[in-house]
Amino acid sequence: MSWRRVAAIGSAAVMLGACSDQGPESAPGSLTAALSSPNGAEGAAVVTLTGEGIGTTTGVGDVLVFRSDEAVVTTLVLVSPVGGELSVRVMVADTTRPPLLSVVQVAGPDDELRVLSASYGMEWAR
Repeated sequence: MSWRRVAAIGSAAVMLGACSDQGPESAPGSLTAALSSPNGAEGAAVVTLTGEGIGTTTGVGDVLVFRSDEAVVTTLVLVSPVGGELSVRVMVADTTRPPLLSVVQVAGPDDELRVLSASYGMEWAR
């Protein structure tokens, strides 16, 4: 076998190995969702999670979490006693298929309700 043929076979093997990245595997685990706000620190938010396989929910930092479950919709009230970033850690059955997040209402650290706009959102982080 010539060195060119050996080099070609070696190159093909390396390229096939590079193509094997299949992305994250389906598995249970935790995801963290954080409120993005045009006003910075917030005092409280009502958010909904829509999907199946939602497990325990825990506030990140000083955030308190109050929860209500109904069918495939979980409603969370996130409260920061001093105002700040509102984040929650959620156990899910499949980290590759996180629940859909929706912001229902937000209040500032002064307990005044905010006018909701497209600038508010919740995003998942792994």
